[in-house]
Amino acid sequence: MTSSYDDSGLTDRKVPGSNLEPTLEFNSSLNNQEQREGGSDLDNMTRGQRLRRKLFWDDPLDDQELQSQIDEKLVKKKEIWGFLLFGFGYYTYNNTCQSLLLPILIQGVARGAAHLESNWNIMCPAEDSDIPPGDRCLVPFGWIRVTTTSYVLLTNVVLTWCAVICSLGVSAVADHGRRSKKLTLFFTAMLCFISCFMFMGALWPGIWWFCGLNFVVGGIMNSVALNFYDAMIPNLTKYHPTVVRAVLEHGDNSEEYVAAKTKVQTFLSGGASASGYVGGLFLTIVIALILLFVGQTLLIVGYCVILVAVYIAIVTVFFARLSVQRTFPPLPPGTNKYTFGYRRIGKTVAKARKLKTLFYFLCSWFILGDGLTSASSMAILIAQSDLQLGNSSLIVAALVQFITAGLGMVFWIWMQNSRGMAPKKVVILNTVLFGLIPLYCLLALIPGCPIGLQHEWELFMLAAFFGFFMGAIYSSNRVVYAQFIPRGHENELFALYEISSSASSWIAPLVCTAIIESSSTRKTWIFLATQFYIPAVMMLFVDVEKGRAEALAFYEAEQVEKKRISDEASLVADGKGSGVLGTTTAETGSSQGERTMNDMTKMA
Repeated sequence: MTSSYDDSGLTDRKVPGSNLEPTLEFNSSLNNQEQREGGSDLDNMTRGQRLRRKLFWDDPLDDQELQSQIDEKLVKKKEIWGFLLFGFGYYTYNNTCQSLLLPILIQGVARGAAHLESNWNIMCPAEDSDIPPGDRCLVPFGWIRVTTTSYVLLTNVVLTWCAVICSLGVSAVADHGRRSKKLTLFFTAMLCFISCFMFMGALWPGIWWFCGLNFVVGGIMNSVALNFYDAMIPNLTKYHPTVVRAVLEHGDNSEEYVAAKTKVQTFLSGGASASGYVGGLFLTIVIALILLFVGQTLLIVGYCVILVAVYIAIVTVFFARLSVQRTFPPLPPGTNKYTFGYRRIGKTVAKARKLKTLFYFLCSWFILGDGLTSASSMAILIAQSDLQLGNSSLIVAALVQFITAGLGMVFWIWMQNSRGMAPKKVVILNTVLFGLIPLYCLLALIPGCPIGLQHEWELFMLAAFFGFFMGAIYSSNRVVYAQFIPRGHENELFALYEISSSASSWIAPLVCTAIIESSSTRKTWIFLATQFYIPAVMMLFVDVEKGRAEALAFYEAEQVEKKRISDEASLVADGKGSGVLGTTTAETGSSQGERTMNDMTKMA
């Protein structure tokens, strides 16, 4: 059969030099691990040599046996290292910048432009102790005036909606042609460029609003680039030698294939999260040293944001050299690339009844993602406003979080790979345990209770708890969700996945803002507790096997529809040709008839 692109990545070609189907070509001798890894040569290697071989060595038999069976390049170790390296650098924006530095910077810059609620002509004092009793510091947000805490939350709301609109328009386009790598690099470069101007609000207080504007624009770039990065997971899994071999030997409906696919996805997703936390830990230590020895002013915090941008840019250069641009089907003829994403995502959502498990899962992630984002933000805001902690304490809390997050990722990956715990169970267990954080913070509402995030040591304890479970929730969620995605819709539906968590991120900030403005900051934990236990209950009803079957049926129905349209187009083309030929024949017959009639008339 002629080689042509197939969404599955596998071709119908047989193994060269054989009359057997690919599934029958690979016998057990070729699967012998000792033979494939060099036989007795392993016995003569040192431990270091074995480790280097495991980390960097590509089995040449994979190229000989598997490459001829697929239309794309097999995934090599260097491509996986490039993927993990990008996570090592890129996730630092979320883990260090967006969750720590930027809330401090934006709230501090807004505080410098705030006025007293009682007299708008008087600037807000630098120290909270100097604020008159019963008065508040307010800052303009559009046509309303809000506290600096609410300003940060409302800025997140604007960012969320802008990111949703832009991500939907761009992400589906990356499932076609050869654009995904270029778009990832472009949006990452734009994020780094915009982050370099965050300090200007601290340098010139007159343009304090510019910091919030840059935060929104940079967040849009981050959201789109993150969609493309997450969408690499199913594509790398599809062309991984372990998965390709499982398909050829056992078929894509076998338990062996599902096990191989899940194991590779768990490694990639967990590895990306773990490398991101390690990178965040490294960068946070550097930032902590800068703030400790240089100073903790807002301007220095702005310069630290620039450092993060430069760090991401350097790592992105290595990713660009190690990654591979894979080819996807071209855009349909006559398609407008600027509107294609919106129309395609609309069609997919319209077919939600065919992917019930996927969209049910997205509903639970819609709530859970909102809770994860908001719980972190509220903990930082309470530490700043109620506990009056400085930037150094927040940096230490971030370091504790990164350390426990790395340990947590190792532990939960071990639980999945060695103990056989399913990713769905990991998600449910971690979500339930994570929900204990808002319940603990609610203890402060009990009169006379000495705990409930009322002391500095509690912030460090909760940061350790937060880190240990959060990374596992994010990585395991991606693994579960990736199994529900039909082939050829990776970027599009991972954009929907990211949007489901970020699109809900405006709900909790609005609710928390209303609670803060009408009551107190502490009572926001009542609402946040529901953000964890509602999705935990919903997850109990997610049927993973049913979701896989729906994705496969959706893909097969799509292929049938494409074939039907192609056949109809061919029939129309053939019909037009027959019509032209028929017309010509009819015209010829008519002319001959007219000549015959004329001859008969002349003879008469």
